[in-house]
Amino acid sequence: MNRFLSSTAAVSIALMNVQPWPLMAQTLTDTGSAIAVDGTVLCEPTADAPCDPANPDLTAAAQAIEAQLAAAAAQAAAEAEAAATAQATAEAEAAAAAQATAEAEAAAAAQATAEAEAAAAAQAIAEAEAAAEAEAATAAQATAEAEAAAAAQAAADAAVVPAEAAPEVTPEAAPEATAETVPEAAPAPVEVSAEEIAAQAAAQAEADAAARAQAEAELKTTADGTIIDPAASLKTAKEVIDPAAPTVEAPVVSETEVQALSDLLAVEALVEAGTGTAAVETAAPTAAAALVDAGPAPAGAAPSAAAVSSTTEVVTEATTRSATQEFTAAPQVVAPGKKNRLSDLEKAGLVVLGGLAVGAIISSANRTANAPQQQVVSNTGDRVVVLQPDGNYQVFKDDDALLRRPGNEVRTETFSDGSTRTIVDRADGSQIVTIRNATGRVLRRVQYDGRGGERLLIDDLVPERPIVVSALPKPRGRPVVISPRDGDAAIKAAIAARQIEQLGRNFSLRQVRDIPQVRRLAAMIDVEAVTFASGSSALTTVQVDALADLGLVMQDLLDANPGEVFLVEGHTDAVGSGALNLALSDRRAETVALALTQYFDIPPENMVVQGYGETELLIDTQANEARNRRVGVRVITPLL
Repeated sequence: MNRFLSSTAAVSIALMNVQPWPLMAQTLTDTGSAIAVDGTVLCEPTADAPCDPANPDLTAAAQAIEAQLAAAAAQAAAEAEAAATAQATAEAEAAAAAQATAEAEAAAAAQATAEAEAAAAAQAIAEAEAAAEAEAATAAQATAEAEAAAAAQAAADAAVVPAEAAPEVTPEAAPEATAETVPEAAPAPVEVSAEEIAAQAAAQAEADAAARAQAEAELKTTADGTIIDPAASLKTAKEVIDPAAPTVEAPVVSETEVQALSDLLAVEALVEAGTGTAAVETAAPTAAAALVDAGPAPAGAAPSAAAVSSTTEVVTEATTRSATQEFTAAPQVVAPGKKNRLSDLEKAGLVVLGGLAVGAIISSANRTANAPQQQVVSNTGDRVVVLQPDGNYQVFKDDDALLRRPGNEVRTETFSDGSTRTIVDRADGSQIVTIRNATGRVLRRVQYDGRGGERLLIDDLVPERPIVVSALPKPRGRPVVISPRDGDAAIKAAIAARQIEQLGRNFSLRQVRDIPQVRRLAAMIDVEAVTFASGSSALTTVQVDALADLGLVMQDLLDANPGEVFLVEGHTDAVGSGALNLALSDRRAETVALALTQYFDIPPENMVVQGYGETELLIDTQANEARNRRVGVRVITPLL
């Protein structure tokens, strides 16, 4: 380009002396000669005939010379410009070729790096699978050896002849029987005395009492001893009570219903009972369970004859919340027996649960008179937190809350034992049918696609198999973690599923939710840091954007298996009371699940929400630690 500019400048300079013909066609010298612009002598003066510049012949000759010079100059300029253009084109082509070469080299290097990483990942997966298989083989061998030893011991114990039977044994048979069935090396059976059992029970009762006392010490009360709901300080959407608005009757819960709920809560509390072995009870049958084989319920169909009440609601934007909004405040008592509105639990048909008052004692027939009872310490209208006799908290809420999306028609049938059947009809013709017990926990969920297709997502009505917690495989370092940045979600999910398959058993959703050792067997999807304001359960738009990678991974897994079920976990730090943190963590988990549905089209029926409060700290500290205020998502389908 520099050469092109130089050539243009040279041509411009060459043309500077070429004047228009009318002004300077010829020039007279000092001697009177007429010359053209290029110095050609056009006329030599004589004494008789001087040169006349106005002579037409001289002018014509001078103009012809000027025209020749101008043509030559224009041709030279054109040639120079063409040469400069050609040179610039060549330089551009050379630069493009160099860039293409550099890009090709970079692509080759990137491909080589990717191949190396893929090879390393494949090797790591192979090593992980080999380690898992080796561990499973070792565990199987240990189990077989233990079973063989137990069988030998049982045979030895069975073959020992009681003293009372000794006279019946013939002298000839006695030595053979002794040699075969009572080896000298056989260990004596371990016996635990009644005193030791009593001492263990007393120690456990003492520990439970201490934990209960510590939990009660966290609760704040008024001057008359009334418990102040610890979750009342959580941020909620602003609500203005219109004194002219119609009120609703506060539901009245009978003692029979309270007792039924109490017994149900006691059964759920047994999930982690015992030392090492989980005394798990089968999910209590419900009245709604009788409709398991009823199939989809046509729109407008009459409610079941066994239902004591039935409601139908078309969900709108005004009657549901967004993930960027806070939960609504608990209903207010505006007059004796009157509320400004029903709570979310009451509207969902969970009247017994939603009607529990803070401070209410939930008695149970299987508790002794002097033992501490279950007590309601929080009721936010959407969640109830119960303090257990052992000092632990449990949270109960509507497991179908996520399904109430704008445009859906929700029909809820409530039965005499507090169980419910919810039918959600969608605009696309699909239908979700859920059976819940009186605590709001989903027992069975089925999806119908509107074309006769049926997909069973959750079934906790089948008998549960007892769990020996100590026999579950111990986590090998970190559990399987699926990172959205790795691009190998399907591979890692398959590895975790294979490890679970090697157990040779499955679990109920209740066991997955409530027993940490079971839950940790599932693969965890790594969630980018999602932060909440103190006491808040709402997400900002920036935090919603941070969930995009998580949504993509979940959608990829659902594309491969539309029946994939995810557990969305909520956790908090240790600042604040345990009851508040449990309710807060559960709300935040629901918010994240709602955002995944609202913004990333993750089907809400494929998600289950559960908060764990401060019980599973990532960083072991009682201080304000942001890393403990986290949300996790587990792929629990292989466990169910």
